[in-house]
Amino acid sequence: MPDEPTFMDLVSLLQITPNTPLEKLGSALNSSIFDASNIAGTLKQKGLIEFTAYYPGPNTITITPAGTGLISEANLKSAEPLDHLDTTILQQLSGGKRSPLDLQNTLNLRPKDLALRLYKLYKQGFAIYELKSGTVAIMLTEKGFLNAKANPTQQPANMQERSAASGPQSNTSGATNSTQATMPGTAEGAQRTGEQAAQGQVRDVKPIAEDLGASGRNTKLLPAIIIVIVVIIIAAAVYFIKIR
Repeated sequence: MPDEPTFMDLVSLLQITPNTPLEKLGSALNSSIFDASNIAGTLKQKGLIEFTAYYPGPNTITITPAGTGLISEANLKSAEPLDHLDTTILQQLSGGKRSPLDLQNTLNLRPKDLALRLYKLYKQGFAIYELKSGTVAIMLTEKGFLNAKANPTQQPANMQERSAASGPQSNTSGATNSTQATMPGTAEGAQRTGEQAAQGQVRDVKPIAEDLGASGRNTKLLPAIIIVIVVIIIAAAVYFIKIR
């Protein structure tokens, strides 16, 4: 909405007096001549002021009925008590927002409505503004900061549902971690796996010996096989004792 009056337009109008020539507008707005010329052109395009263009000047600035009506509407709005939208704006300011454009993009609010609300907060002492280099910066007062912290933004319902759902997930992750702790990839898992393998080898010695003895084949190799198996078992036991 390019033709909507903004907070910058409103506070610029407030700096214009009947004795403010166009050539002195930069000083009134704490801006350079170039920035002041852009602001004056914007105000005229929106129908809020009129000014003459005589060379070398001085040129007078006149606030139009539309500009006067905007100032009157802002003053009427500033007398109303704070509501939820005002509190939301204060919370955004306490969170680091400083420019009206940032607030407008965050809140998705019409520029004129935001301008009236910011002026209301200024008039009631919750915020102040500073004009510099063709821009306006908004800051909280102590009163505004305390009000913002006393009325924190409620957590959205979908965020609360996600927080509640995160509980079982943490338990699942704990179970996963305990499972990983006993997997072969960990030291404890490797130790348990090796012990189980050693026990399995001990249980397997007797069937092997019985099979070899019953078949009657390769009986000469039976002692050597048994000795090899015993050596393997002893080596495994020594290894797992060292890693404990």
